[in-house]
Amino acid sequence: MSDLDFSPEDFSDTARAVMEACATAADLPARIALLAEAGLTGILAPEDDGGMGLALDYAVPVLREAGAGFLAAPLLETMLLARAFAGQDVAAEIAGGKTLATIAWVGEISGQGGVVGRAPLGAEVASVLVFRTDGTAVLVTLGDGAEAQADDSLDLERPEATITVKDVNGPTLDATQVKALLHAAQILRSALILGASEDALKRAADYAQERVQFGKPLSAYQAVQHHLARQCLAVETIRNSIARSLSAHCETPVAAARATFVGSCDLGAFVAENAIQVHGGMGFTWDVPLHRHLRFARTLAAQGKAAELKEDVMQQLLSGQDKEKEPAHG
Repeated sequence: MSDLDFSPEDFSDTARAVMEACATAADLPARIALLAEAGLTGILAPEDDGGMGLALDYAVPVLREAGAGFLAAPLLETMLLARAFAGQDVAAEIAGGKTLATIAWVGEISGQGGVVGRAPLGAEVASVLVFRTDGTAVLVTLGDGAEAQADDSLDLERPEATITVKDVNGPTLDATQVKALLHAAQILRSALILGASEDALKRAADYAQERVQFGKPLSAYQAVQHHLARQCLAVETIRNSIARSLSAHCETPVAAARATFVGSCDLGAFVAENAIQVHGGMGFTWDVPLHRHLRFARTLAAQGKAAELKEDVMQQLLSGQDKEKEPAHG
């Protein structure tokens, strides 16, 4: 699409309304149907595949609302797959919500089989993208040479699954396409964390204004104000880092995306933990959903291998060397 007369933020209100509807939907197929009906699953997919053909910028506010709204669906994975398989029949099926799919983010298969893991809602979808040791990937169909086993997961909204592949049969992505997918995933995961962080901060600020101790609201105390100020700074840092990664003026988009992701993982967890602390003893209870945001951030960090990326990010920043090897965002 070209000459657009709307901005990425124009998607925010629609996305928020859809997330609220998804919160009361009966199951995953119903949630995906709502997302597809609003066009959110196909934002990144080409128009020829039933999508909108938009850049990553337009997916950011949608995923931000998904992170804030505890969306129990693999929306990030759906967006990426519909985009990656452009021109293949499966792209239109995924973008249109007809095929439920996700990605096993950790592990690789070799030859005709293997075991991979950390597939969000992998036990509830029809197809799973699995990575190969040669840098390519294949979309396998569960029940047809592949099986899913639900795992105990920190993420309550998107429980992960382990995928056992015994026979590889399905559409594939080459190594270049896989690198582009992984690059985009780093930025879009950061958008999910941004949304969760914004919601955690809002809940903490609202509680600090409503809760009265010793005749004054918590927000009147300097220590609490400092807590909230640091959380606000963390949220703004995530937001600005995402914007930098997507900027056409960014000279090192690969390094910027990596730094954005690893930074968002740490800052997102920081915001959630501090929001819990502002709530005091009540913050650790199941009645207050802040622990769900913390679980979400930790899970996204594991799926994106944040711990492994930190070393590389630090080395690049310290050396000042340009190590761009992967395709930039589009």
